[in-house]
Amino acid sequence: MTALSENFNLSLARWTKQLKTSRFLSWWLAELSGMVPGWMRSSGPTLANYVVLPLEQIHPQMAKPATTGNRAMAVTLSARHVLRKTFSLPLATEENLRQVLEFQVEQHTPFVPNAVYFGHLVKARDFDSKQLTVELVVVPRASVDPAIKILSGLGVEVRAIFVDELLAAGVLLNLLPAATSGSAPSPLRQGANPWLAGMVIILALAAAAAPPLIKREAVVQLLPWVEKGKQAAEAVSAVRRDLESRVDQHNYLIEKRQASPAMIHIMEELTHILPDDTWIQVFDQKGKKIEIQGETASSTRLIGLFEKSTIFREASFSSALFKGQLPGTERYQLEIQLRSTVKSDVGGKAP
Repeated sequence: MTALSENFNLSLARWTKQLKTSRFLSWWLAELSGMVPGWMRSSGPTLANYVVLPLEQIHPQMAKPATTGNRAMAVTLSARHVLRKTFSLPLATEENLRQVLEFQVEQHTPFVPNAVYFGHLVKARDFDSKQLTVELVVVPRASVDPAIKILSGLGVEVRAIFVDELLAAGVLLNLLPAATSGSAPSPLRQGANPWLAGMVIILALAAAAAPPLIKREAVVQLLPWVEKGKQAAEAVSAVRRDLESRVDQHNYLIEKRQASPAMIHIMEELTHILPDDTWIQVFDQKGKKIEIQGETASSTRLIGLFEKSTIFREASFSSALFKGQLPGTERYQLEIQLRSTVKSDVGGKAP
């Protein structure tokens, strides 16, 4: 689980890094920034949040400077106190640019990192050559720390160090590191950040609610088609029932006829069953019951002969036996039932 979490964090960091250095993202953010009203753009501290005091006016005999409201103290430096240098770095260093510049201070200035306060400005990004143009602004601590110490003795905490030239150009570059400058006025209390946060929440809720609404609209649009399909299915079922009824009616006579063997089959079967010394004088069929009368040399063997038949069954004498007209014969009267020959699939019906 830990390895999975570490892999996810690495992938997220790599994606964030690529996103930050993306040419499209930079262009997109610049375009959005141009469309945002001016009152919504200022989400960080401005010069109005500070009481500005030039470095030359700070001396041991000075009185405590007046502060107004929640404004912090800032010291401004003239051009002669700072060193500015522009150079190029790989574009990938932008993610941890300040840490990279701590190692570059000693290469580009005559000072070690612990002896200066510094800030930086990103001047340009060349995505084709993957180069980042950076301006490094450095001030020796020896030039500023005495003034900061004097103000601290007067109970005033210095929150920022600005450069006059940059302020004139509208650039608010604080040379004090974050740990030294303290916490500036909360950006959440300035500009339109509360409004922007509210808009983000509203958009997030809208994004969460949109899929169910889209699905509901799709279901509503599909309801007429579902109803049409239901009606078509009912119509098909009605046609099928009517067809089955017509098939049953058509097969009725066929089934009725096939329920009993044909007369020619009955006569043929009687011819094969009865021995040569047996004659039929009366033949009568009523449905599946057949009555035959005649004379035979042996009446008792007739019952067994009919039981072996494939179309006759349940043969029995319907009257007593009498002597026949011919010598050595008996007069018989038999009732015989016909076997049913109709199966469940006669006439093409489904089993």
